[in-house]
Amino acid sequence: MRRALVLALLLMPLPAAAQPQQTGGALAARWCTACHVVEAGQRLATDSAPSFRAIAARPDTTAAMLDGYLSVGHTLMPDFSLSTQERNALVTYILSLRQKP
Repeated sequence: MRRALVLALLLMPLPAAAQPQQTGGALAARWCTACHVVEAGQRLATDSAPSFRAIAARPDTTAAMLDGYLSVGHTLMPDFSLSTQERNALVTYILSLRQKP
């Protein structure tokens, strides 16, 4: 019985807010780590690309600004042709790195 409860809890869908953040984190880890530091434990990235935490901390960083930036290829970034869902997930992930005051 206890095993069935644990299994049921593991199979429950995540809250809607957690899914884009997790998906965005996975996308960032796969596509963005060559240039950006995208997570706390990451050690290597280029010197010319800001970390995702630094991008999130900028006062002018908004969801709309990030979406617009990710909608077109940006400086030295390959064209990944991100879908709307992928852009939304990356935006959610980046904004989740913003430090709370």
